[in-house]
Amino acid sequence: MVADSATVTRDNPSFLDTEHTRSIQADRLRGPTVRGVHVSVIAGPDAGHDQVFAAQRAIVGRAAGCDFRLNDQTVSSFHVEICAAEERGGVQITDLSSRNGTLYAGARIEKAVVPSGATLEVGSSILRVDLDAPFATEVADLPAFGELRGRNVSMRELFSTLSRLARTDLSILVEGQTGTGKELAARGVHDASTHASGPFVVLDCTAIPSTLAESVLFGHERGAFTGANERRVGVFEAAEGGTVFLDEVGELPLELQPKLLRVLERREVVRVGSTTPRPVQVRVISATWRDLRTMINQGKFREDLYYRLAQARVTIPPMRERPEDVPLLVYHFLQRLPPGQGARAISPEALAELQRREYAGNVRELKSTVERAAMMAEGAVITNADLAFERMLSGERVRAPALVAPVAPAAPSPNDPIAPFKEAKRTLIDEFEKAYLQRLLQRTGNNLSRAAALAGIERHYLRDLFRKHGLRSDE
Repeated sequence: MVADSATVTRDNPSFLDTEHTRSIQADRLRGPTVRGVHVSVIAGPDAGHDQVFAAQRAIVGRAAGCDFRLNDQTVSSFHVEICAAEERGGVQITDLSSRNGTLYAGARIEKAVVPSGATLEVGSSILRVDLDAPFATEVADLPAFGELRGRNVSMRELFSTLSRLARTDLSILVEGQTGTGKELAARGVHDASTHASGPFVVLDCTAIPSTLAESVLFGHERGAFTGANERRVGVFEAAEGGTVFLDEVGELPLELQPKLLRVLERREVVRVGSTTPRPVQVRVISATWRDLRTMINQGKFREDLYYRLAQARVTIPPMRERPEDVPLLVYHFLQRLPPGQGARAISPEALAELQRREYAGNVRELKSTVERAAMMAEGAVITNADLAFERMLSGERVRAPALVAPVAPAAPSPNDPIAPFKEAKRTLIDEFEKAYLQRLLQRTGNNLSRAAALAGIERHYLRDLFRKHGLRSDE
């Protein structure tokens, strides 16, 4: 089932609040002008082979899935990534943990920027890399896909790619750091596909018990092993007609990978304890924060399985590469708060502060920050003071403004007595605890349960702290 098309324009911001973005018609906008990369082989089995890539990145290697494929047997399956770095006046080279390494000027490099025209030793071959002529790019004017939001050029191009992939049955590998929204991308593809009426089943590959891995994936018959008291279907049968999402597929045990490959090739499963194949019709979307190409070179991931999972690859950029998306995401998270709970607006100063912050946890961390600040805000608008208190709740002290205005201490005299270390430390902790608890009580209206939930500690421990500082009676 496909929802009605929606035309997305800059004059239609209400689109950001739609529940589904299945079939979208978008204007094509002129994107940034970027430089291509010209790779040529000047020595080796493929001497004379050259290619210009109308894209910023290219993978060189022996595998069929490489952008620039070499027949040199001393080259790894995925050997090196070449990326235009015009702002640094050259080409960025990233070795993908290749077997024989990538050498420049006789030195082995892992990641470096070399000048345009530099020569690299890759296995038994010598490559020349040059920045090519600039070319204009186009991006789709899509501000959203499913629950993903963004105005960043890379994000809009991602939305366009995902909307096109949703119309196919290709297996998709979604790459990106933790917290960037890989599962949201997979759910968006599922909702926009012909599998939308079927289930969306998530398998966290980091949490598969080694002794039950086959049962989790393929199911088991009653009595198949100790504890198998009833028949159980695996994730592939459970997702019949829908989508299986393999989260963090890079963590899949090596011994399980050929069995998964067999399912993807034959589209059938055999339950543990059975010999009867059962056909399954599912779409497979995988996600990982690891570089599977590097893992292939290291012998930790099967190359044939990679090709089955990565018929199409997309990468979600981290928050540090898209600070301009912070306001859009903040307002989106505020709109998604439960009715009647928390602030629904943010001051310009507080918004600017959120844009200045770094988010190691990416969008997930930003979402948690906004939700905590909104729920703990003094009024209907989140202020810088609310963000300071939110930071204390999250346990982060670095660069956080003080909870209360500190009283500047008198400059100590060299002859002033020095308290023992433990006593001085205890005094500082007591001062912090009391100020923190007083603010916590103010925000929660003396509600112990709510205070414990917001502080992330047990009620009995919080009660003891209140008693210790004389802030709350037993009643």
